Amino acid sequence: MFTQRFQDWVRGAARRLVTAIHLRGITPNALTLTGLAVTAAAAVLIGLGWLIPGGLVLLFAGLFDILDGAVARVTDRVGRFGAFLDSTTDRYAEVVTYAALLYHFISRSGGELPAMLVIVALGGSLLVSYVRARAQSLGFTCDGGLLARPERVVITVAGLVVPPLLIPALWVLAVLTNLTALQRIRLVWREDHRAVPSDS
Repeated sequence: MFTQRFQDWVRGAARRLVTAIHLRGITPNALTLTGLAVTAAAAVLIGLGWLIPGGLVLLFAGLFDILDGAVARVTDRVGRFGAFLDSTTDRYAEVVTYAALLYHFISRSGGELPAMLVIVALGGSLLVSYVRARAQSLGFTCDGGLLARPERVVITVAGLVVPPLLIPALWVLAVLTNLTALQRIRLVWREDHRAVPSDS
């Protein structure tokens, strides 16, 4: 995962940007939904085979994913529904992006392997998020693993804007997303194991 120091720097820069461009009048949820709409536009471009423009638009969509949280913190609008909406739209964003890639390969007879990589990568991405959400709902701490959402977005964008890297990027996503889900399962198992008192 990205280092905590880098995440803190990004959040600090986002808060300064929110203040500089006067985003206080815009609700965090509006930014969240706008980001999803921009991601859908990127998916259309990807599905049409315009990979580089699609990757750049997808990168732009990531800005909204950063700004919604910054606006929520700056305006003191951090709430449970906002967090729920943000997490849910992130999953929709992943689905439409991978669906566009799947359509791209199928419509251009790109072969069965790339299509399968897309499906496996999507499954892994959704499992990474599900494992964390389910674990936290049961009271576990479930942070960590190789590929959280920021890393997945960066790898996807890199594969799109440099098309020869797209298949290698999908291989990385297909393997490491599922490995990340397994890592988180192991973290939860270890936490549960530590919580069980040993026999004296």
